[in-house]
Amino acid sequence: MPLNYKIYMNKNKKNLKTYNKFYARVIHTSTVETDEMAAIIERNCSVKKSDVLAVLTEMSEVMNDQLQDSKCVKLNGIGTFKLAISCIGADCIKDFNPTKNIKKVRVSFTPITKVDRATNKRIKNFTAGAKMKEYGQYTKITNKAPAGGDPNGGVVKP
Repeated sequence: MPLNYKIYMNKNKKNLKTYNKFYARVIHTSTVETDEMAAIIERNCSVKKSDVLAVLTEMSEVMNDQLQDSKCVKLNGIGTFKLAISCIGADCIKDFNPTKNIKKVRVSFTPITKVDRATNKRIKNFTAGAKMKEYGQYTKITNKAPAGGDPNGGVVKP
């Protein structure tokens, strides 16, 4: 299946290098949740859906514990997860206070990569061989949300 995208014109004047240029953005048509993933895995192998759900649920809990214990979690064939922090600097080491200076904790994911022998370039496992398909007409991005909320994340049709 192809990766759907829409073309849009950037109308954000904050960056003049990208202003009024055309870009593509991936269009996500739906979300696949754990239950559906388990059903697909059950169809593809000899493990029952209930067993797959049990393993995926436990994996989520174990990953959480391991990440919060300052460990990286590598899932073979998928990639490596780790926690990272964003913080603001202190003028000197004695002024550094984790409560004041550490602003957020985020998850960092590095997908598994392979080296293409022909080009000697690294290719991410999940992106190799992706085919593209335009999904509808181009749209332009604005700085303002449409009246009544922003159901499209700032993307509006011309």
